[in-house]
Amino acid sequence: MRSNWIRFLAGVLVSVALVGAFAVTGGMKGGRSTNGLLYQASGLHPDGEMLAISGQTVTCEEYLFWLGMVCDNVTASMPDVDWSAAVTGDGMTFAEYAKTDAVEAAKQHAVVRAWAQQAGVALSDASTLELDAQRQQYVAYYGSEEAYLQQLALMGISEEAYDRILEDQYLYRDLYQAFCTPGSSLYADEATLTDYAAQLGYMGAYVLKLTGDNAETMANDLLERWQAAEDKEKEYALICEELQQTADGIVTLTAVEDDALSDAMSALEIGGMTAVIDPYGEGTSFVVLRTEPDLSAVAETYFDVLWNQKMEEATVVTNSKLYDGVDVGAFYEKLIQLRQDMMAEMDGGAQTDDDQTGGSQSDSADSEADDPQPAA
Repeated sequence: MRSNWIRFLAGVLVSVALVGAFAVTGGMKGGRSTNGLLYQASGLHPDGEMLAISGQTVTCEEYLFWLGMVCDNVTASMPDVDWSAAVTGDGMTFAEYAKTDAVEAAKQHAVVRAWAQQAGVALSDASTLELDAQRQQYVAYYGSEEAYLQQLALMGISEEAYDRILEDQYLYRDLYQAFCTPGSSLYADEATLTDYAAQLGYMGAYVLKLTGDNAETMANDLLERWQAAEDKEKEYALICEELQQTADGIVTLTAVEDDALSDAMSALEIGGMTAVIDPYGEGTSFVVLRTEPDLSAVAETYFDVLWNQKMEEATVVTNSKLYDGVDVGAFYEKLIQLRQDMMAEMDGGAQTDDDQTGGSQSDSADSEADDPQPAA
């Protein structure tokens, strides 16, 4: 999974502005379903249409799931939070922050779905297998299929809706991999990537790193040897093998101002070579062969640029009749009580089973109640 995958409500309080938000009610359904704790806590039907983001519908169930997650994170650091208190200098309250951040989380998922739909990218077979394996890990962790479904019930979300949220993470990865794979229909053309690399000052290079008392001597000797080699790439691999170093190939990096190694590389023409002797005063020297940047590596960062653009340009349409009626404090207080009641009922059921069988199942019911919920 990519390290920069969608932010999952880290609990850091920030002011998030809705981009392109328009409150409307016409044509957005209120729903009929009455299943789950989220409905009991809010009175909103899970199948109701809360948001329309870049053409993707976000149900009340999904939105309220994210709202509950935001509230969990806020109260984890501020147990006695006053939802009506201001959290930012411009007067945004904790309740407004929670509602807005829940929209932001939903928007991230909706943008993934919209982009994949537009690009014709479906969940890969490999991702489907990983999702199945992940689900089995959850089931094994909680002890049974029933226990896993109980955890989802405590979150108030259906298995179908939760699976869809998990699928988005893998769909994002599949989009990323398709975008960064040369020959893919999503792979940016060479001219675009070259221009982007030039704008950001990307450089490509083969780099040998040398340490030890004779690092300077080795650097100068290897530079002379490498310069004399007809096949520079093959010679690089041979030197790495002799030095017992991993042949990383072309390293693509951004020029850094006032950095000795970066400055030395920037001064080289494509195909130029140099030895950079102890640039940081730590006894380490480098031998460098400047190349064109690896465009596949450039594509990785360009993907992030396009992702941020799509997030900024996403249109968010709210069903004001439903959205404006959400009282965060009342919703979360009731949700917590409903969770506690459900856990007590689960504990009672587990105790009854123990009594009936005459055996002990250890403290599994108590420990399950304290276990973390499956991560979204």
